Amino acid sequence: MTAYRFRIKFDPDPTSLWRDIVVGADRTITELQSLINPAVGLDQGHLWFVGEDEDYWDSAVKYQCPQEYEESLNGDPLLRTERIENAGDVTIGEMTRQLGLEQYDRICYLYDYGDEWRFYAILKEVLSDESSDKEPDIVKEKGDPINDQYDPPETGESGSPLPEPLYSVLPETAVPVADLRELEERDHVVHVIPLLSLETGFGAVCERFAIQLENTGYVIENFQPGWQIVEEVDGVEQTEEELLAALADAVREWHAEIAEISGAVTGQHFDEETVEAMHVELEVELERKGYDHL
Repeated sequence: MTAYRFRIKFDPDPTSLWRDIVVGADRTITELQSLINPAVGLDQGHLWFVGEDEDYWDSAVKYQCPQEYEESLNGDPLLRTERIENAGDVTIGEMTRQLGLEQYDRICYLYDYGDEWRFYAILKEVLSDESSDKEPDIVKEKGDPINDQYDPPETGESGSPLPEPLYSVLPETAVPVADLRELEERDHVVHVIPLLSLETGFGAVCERFAIQLENTGYVIENFQPGWQIVEEVDGVEQTEEELLAALADAVREWHAEIAEISGAVTGQHFDEETVEAMHVELEVELERKGYDHL
């Protein structure tokens, strides 16, 4: 009884296009790939492989599509610089054990060796109460599928458009915390939660916050060249408290991802205590609002 939740992210623009997929441990890598491509707008007409971390071509292990694997067997094994496996034979559970995957570790997926569509997948959760035979299933998603896979991949640097009233009131740099709190006085703004506040000579400013509107919640980060939505939560048919709980969970997931990304860049390992420390402002704000149980 084990399944895995992977977040598949488009490498050139990971905050704008991703899919959360739950798949049983006994399902093969090929079965997972067969859902990824249509989910992101790609066909199935090209070769592909899954590899370690974000190493792509430099991966020491490549789980090749069955067609390429069969062809590779005819080559000279002495010329290979990596271990190859048949993605049609290796299960998700076997892959996680072979690569020693733990929560928030990554694998990479490269499709079409000409255009090189690059994705990476973060192991977000190990689900011990799900069937090991569970078929791959999309449980959460963000961003529209790729319109034309034969156009060069775009980075989408402009990011997702900000919801009103943020588009018209946010400065290009950090926003004063006092200005964020004033947003709660607007009719359709339910909650605003500062998440990364810094003290300056002009008062506290914020570079990350969450905002809850009537039917949607957002986690927003101040990147260069400006503010971007990094998490979006659909609150249709949810109560105010249910949406706030889901938004708080999205914040915690984003903090874990920040730690994972930072670890990959710096070569350091950030443990759970580090991630928990990132939640401090969130927990303080929830307690201030009377939702410390969330």
